[in-house]
Formats: sequence, structure tokens, C-alpha cells
Amino acid sequence: MIKKISSRVFFLIFIVVLSDTVLASAERIESKDEDKDGRKETRVFYEGSQITRVEVDKNGDGKPDQWVYFKSGIRNHSEIDADFDGKIDKWVIYDAKGVRRQTAKDTNHDGKPDEFLTFLKGRDLVLKEYDRNFDGRIDKRMLQRWDPNRKITTFINGRPGSIPNPSYLTLRREEDNNFDGKIDVYRERENKNPPADKIGKEIDSVPAKIQEKKNSAESDKKKNQTDGGKQRGSVENLVQNMNERHQW
Repeated sequence: MIKKISSRVFFLIFIVVLSDTVLASAERIESKDEDKDGRKETRVFYEGSQITRVEVDKNGDGKPDQWVYFKSGIRNHSEIDADFDGKIDKWVIYDAKGVRRQTAKDTNHDGKPDEFLTFLKGRDLVLKEYDRNFDGRIDKRMLQRWDPNRKITTFINGRPGSIPNPSYLTLRREEDNNFDGKIDVYRERENKNPPADKIGKEIDSVPAKIQEKKNSAESDKKKNQTDGGKQRGSVENLVQNMNERHQW
């Protein structure tokens, strides 16, 4: 009799544990009105208590046009249909803290990105890259720094003056304007006589994101390398890599 009761208790415990496990891993969806317009345009997907993705219908046609994917509860990447034509035309990659690291756009609607923006040090230092002839190769690259104190010279009440114009300053620029794979324009803001050997040199046609992935294996080998007592993160590695690649 005792053996039968013990078996039943064990079976009940097993069922309870199994049910809790199934419920914890089951997908759950919440609909939300994030913009407070009376329409629940956002759907949040969970596995157990952890968020896995978010879908947003921005134009109210009943179909999502923004998708944000999470890894371990932190934003990992997102896809956007910015012009609501049913095709993805913008991509965003986030760092390990869920902060935006890079964006890519498809401006000619061929399904492939042709403009890249990489945040090297947040908004303060960015790398802009362009594939202007849509051949899959970068042909223009600019390193820019945010200047909150920038101004525009103008006339105020008939007299010369200036008004605030916070914007980016281009520190370095390289261009392949005839699309032959070689640099034919190179400028440095703080150097009136930039290196002449830059002209005619082969331009790096690979956008920063892809190049960073190629270097990930090498970065993994240097996990013990430190800088000021802290391990260098992917963004710092990317900055160093860009400096080495372009002698910036």
C-alpha cells in the first residue's frame, strides 16, 4: 500500500514539474498600444518570462513592418520595411548591451544594403559607407565626428552673425568615383597635405560589419588581451581595425 502511494506521489510530482517546464517554455504573445493612439500596433513575443521578439505595425494595415529580435532578453538585431511595400529595406544591429551599433539601408530596392552607418563611439564618432553604383562594393567612406558647437554664418538684422547648427564634421574621406576599385579622392580635415600615395590605392570594398565578422575568430583568440585592465569589446576592436585598415 505504501509503495502504491509513493508511486502516485512521485507521478504527481513528475506531472507538476513537467507542466511547469512546458509552461515556462511556451510562447506567449502580448498586444500593446505603445504610441497611445487607441490601436494595439505592437505584439511582444515571450518564451516563458523572456522576450524573444517584437513586431510593430506602424502604418495600421494589419501587417507588421518592424521586427526586433532578442537574444537572452537583449535586443540583437531588427529588420524594417520603412516604405511599407512588403520588403525589408533597413537593418539594425545592436551590441551586447542592446545599444544600436550599425544600420544598413537598401536605397534602390534590390533587396541588398548599399548604405552603412557604424557607430564607433556612440553618436560621437561614426563611419559612413556607400555603394553608390549598387555593385555590392563600397566606393565611398567617411569618418565623422559629432560637433554640438557647430554654427552657420548668416545675417541677423542685417548684420553678420551665426546660429547654432549641431552636425557632423567629416574627419576623413575616401572615394572611388569612377568605380574602378581604386581611391581617386582622399581628404583629411586636419591635414592640408594628406598622403599622396592614397590616390590610386585599392579601396577596401567590404563594409565594416562584414569585416568585423571576419575578424571575430582572431578576436576570440585574444580574449585575454586587456586595455587598462579591461578586455577590449567588439566596438573598440572595430575602431582599432578601421585605423589599421585605413591608416586612420
